[in-house]
Amino acid sequence: MIEPASGKILALANFPSFNSNEYSEEKDFQIFQNDTIQKSFEPGSVFKPITMAAALDQGKITPQTTYFDLGCLDISGDRVCNYEERIYPGELTMTNVLEKSINTGAVFAESQLGHRNFLNYLEKFGIFEKTGIDLQWETAPPNTEFKQGREINFVTASFGQGIEMTPMQLVRAFCAIANGGKLIRPYLIETQSKISDN
Repeated sequence: MIEPASGKILALANFPSFNSNEYSEEKDFQIFQNDTIQKSFEPGSVFKPITMAAALDQGKITPQTTYFDLGCLDISGDRVCNYEERIYPGELTMTNVLEKSINTGAVFAESQLGHRNFLNYLEKFGIFEKTGIDLQWETAPPNTEFKQGREINFVTASFGQGIEMTPMQLVRAFCAIANGGKLIRPYLIETQSKISDN
């Protein structure tokens, strides 16, 4: 839980946890990892609002912009489809794309934005850098495959596949949407005070 305007973290948890009284008996050392800042994942459909926000900000689409869904697309010989190859009939708006979580609609939005602009916005959203949170051992996935710049990489990234980030990086990006575009630095420690020797 975070305050989007300030970056102040109100709650942060990992699961599964461990018994701190018996930590030496734990066999799986990954359980000590702070997944929020150290574990990479492909966000999937929750990334679609990032793509939409970028295209909206550039004026390439509006919430009412429409397209016709075909269920699947051919991208230079690679097939990209909606979940279960579902086809959504009729004229669909960008609002519908988010409501129904339509992969090809996110691809459409990214195509209107353009690959170079999409990449620039991913950088603006802080997807390729550490968040700067006041915790040790934060990581940022290298996204080496994505950065090769193949068309299919941009296409699948528009709906959150083929691109990796930590949960904290994703939360930070969503904060920028919620607070009007400011990329915050998440933090846990608000103030520090020194105990006097007197």
